[in-house]
Amino acid sequence: MSFCRFLVSLLLAFCSLIAPLHPAGAQISWEVERTITSPEKIVDLASSLDGSRLYLLTRDGLVRVYDGEGNLTGTIPVGKGVERIKAVGLQAAGIPERLLVAEGSQVREISLQFAVKIDIDGAPFLGTADAPITIVEFSDFQCPFCARVKPLIEEVMRRNPDQVKVVFKHFPLPSHQLARPAAAAAMAAQNQGKFWEMHDRIFAAQKELSPAKIRVLAQELQLDMDRFDRDIKSPEMTRRLEKEIADGRQARVRGTPALFVNGRPVTQRTPEGIQQMIDEILGR
Repeated sequence: MSFCRFLVSLLLAFCSLIAPLHPAGAQISWEVERTITSPEKIVDLASSLDGSRLYLLTRDGLVRVYDGEGNLTGTIPVGKGVERIKAVGLQAAGIPERLLVAEGSQVREISLQFAVKIDIDGAPFLGTADAPITIVEFSDFQCPFCARVKPLIEEVMRRNPDQVKVVFKHFPLPSHQLARPAAAAAMAAQNQGKFWEMHDRIFAAQKELSPAKIRVLAQELQLDMDRFDRDIKSPEMTRRLEKEIADGRQARVRGTPALFVNGRPVTQRTPEGIQQMIDEILGR
């Protein structure tokens, strides 16, 4: 149940208290489907526009954040003087969520960044499988900006050799006609244990990319070309690629490259910006 329904339940419960004031013919049906108990007295509350989160301002100066299942996911210290809060933005639509907090004659705007769950099962990766930090890259082989990400990733891994795993996810953009064939070729190369070799070759040949060039790259890697041809045309390959795209959309990817550190979107695509996120997660 979404928190929109939860808030409606609270409103309807209040309406039931004043029901005798309304005409006898008025009818309404309601039920309380979930109750959240805060450890501190609630001063104010707000819900995200899509109902996926509930924010409770409590008298100890914290905003407690609950997810759609009623689980506490974190707290935001705002100060004991805060009297009102309001959530704005719609993360599901790619509009960053923000929290407005009112204290005396001032209103503060707090930007919120939530981690998203990304399915990386079976995706190619660099680094240690059980590394505490997972960087997910959604990429498009025809995107010129994606071709420039490699030095950034290499620098981050150089600084954190045992702490970082980098996972590659395909997100071919509709405007790039060769992005899907290139992604399929890379996935076919992955089936033969040579994803990263194909990955590097495709980006290196990005300006001269064509179906014929992609095939030449596969031959240079000495792939089993009969298997390669079968794989890139198979329904299973199409299904896998569509799943990759769906994963990107679920993570609210709008363009490429899109990087995530342990599910948190990267806003500063620099070694320093990513390192700061890593240090915060590792508590360094």
